[in-house]
Amino acid sequence: MTNETKTRAALFTAASDFLTANASITTSTETVTGLPTIASTSIAWPNQNFDPAGKAVWSSVHYLPGTPTVGAVGPGGRDVFTGFIQIDINVAPDSGESELISWNEKSRLYFHGGRVFTYSGHSLLVISSEIAQSRLVGNNFRSSFDVSFRSHLKRPILT
Repeated sequence: MTNETKTRAALFTAASDFLTANASITTSTETVTGLPTIASTSIAWPNQNFDPAGKAVWSSVHYLPGTPTVGAVGPGGRDVFTGFIQIDINVAPDSGESELISWNEKSRLYFHGGRVFTYSGHSLLVISSEIAQSRLVGNNFRSSFDVSFRSHLKRPILT
């Protein structure tokens, strides 16, 4: 498994944990409880069949990698890999506004700048996270969270 693939896996694991677990989050000053979660069956993952019918709240996760740039030249050097994931929370129109506010609070706590996520020995750093303005999309009212990351990829040595 390449480090680029491990970066993607770390982000998807973090997104899954954010959505399905962590009903409480402890910071250096407080423990915030009563945070929302959803069932794993209410998450639309890339390139997987998903039907939101009958779900009061559902989410979709999108992975948007950038192009690695040279961080150190030469064989065995390191490339800097950046990009972001977008997590959409969808509720029915005219309902769920307080639910979205709770998800916004949870995203600020969970995906804070400087947080590190690791998968199979490879780590990535959260650079920033932001919340887009909620809006109507199709038959849903949606709030989106973008989580920007940076990772380092060791360049292979060709023989």
